[in-house]
Amino acid sequence: MSKIKKIINTVAIFIVIMFVICFMFSLYKVLVGDISISEIFSETGLYFLYTVGYGALEGDSVIQNILALIGIIALALMSTYLTINLFWRLDDVKLNKKILYNKDSLRISFLNKGRAICDMKATFLLYDREKCENILEPKEYYMPMLVSDSYWHLTLDLNETFWYKAVYGLVTNSNKNLYCIYSFVDTNSGQSSIRVTEITKDYFDNLNYVEFTKDYVLSNKDLLPIENGGKLNLERINNYTKLTYSFKRKDSDNSFVMLYYNFYEKFLNLEKYDKSNTYLLLDIKGIDVTIKFEIKLSNNVNVTRVINVDNELVKIYLEDITESLENVKEICYTIFKSDNKLNGEVEIGDLKIITK
Repeated sequence: MSKIKKIINTVAIFIVIMFVICFMFSLYKVLVGDISISEIFSETGLYFLYTVGYGALEGDSVIQNILALIGIIALALMSTYLTINLFWRLDDVKLNKKILYNKDSLRISFLNKGRAICDMKATFLLYDREKCENILEPKEYYMPMLVSDSYWHLTLDLNETFWYKAVYGLVTNSNKNLYCIYSFVDTNSGQSSIRVTEITKDYFDNLNYVEFTKDYVLSNKDLLPIENGGKLNLERINNYTKLTYSFKRKDSDNSFVMLYYNFYEKFLNLEKYDKSNTYLLLDIKGIDVTIKFEIKLSNNVNVTRVINVDNELVKIYLEDITESLENVKEICYTIFKSDNKLNGEVEIGDLKIITK
């Protein structure tokens, strides 16, 4: 029904525009005295029939040529537009303008309101207006077939670098544009259709900067212990894990004790954060203790910082770490005998990832 309305509207607009153009020429003839005011409408009708190819004109060849050219162009444009609306299915598949946000995921939905389609592909790309180029690798998703009046729901993981950076770019009003390019094939006619839609901040349901960039907390309760020559004892005190360590004099200088986070089953992705605005906040308490803080990556690259504990919060900015941080497999707090006294204690709180 919507297509019929578009066709009727298109034809009506075409007729009105043609009549207005022809009326202007008739008015010109009145002004120069070639016809009387009473003949203006009959002259307009003659011009209109000539313009659409159903009449003949006598007299001024310039007016004839202009009207003929206008008729050719207008009919071609109307025919093209009608063809698109009759055979192409640009309006049958809709991208839902309400994207659901739920902590670590998004849900984007497409609705097919027409006949069955196949080979539907949705490609998302992130454009940087300052650089005037696409950034990151586009994300592509594929649906073999979508029957009539059915939905295609895409659940997207915000732990992925692309999606986190895309949404962060939108909520911070930075120079980023997110586009969805989706195409499909009509199973009945074989006609391909393609559309491009810009996804704006308004598409997201209940999404705001504070909610999206809230601190990511790695609880100290999840720290795992390792003894390598030294001995350690763990005790929970308030919101801290108290680590009491001891080494024997005969232990080698390379002996150590360690607490660490293990991300082998699901990598921790630090690459997704805006490095210029994000830092790790370490909460460590102790006296005269040296800790080796280490981030171990899946490509066997280790990022290390030596911390002399003085009961102050320690900030490590991501922009100061040059290596790729996309796949973090371990984060370690290590105490070596060679850097410390034989006995000591330290309290380790939660590790937070904070975006300013």
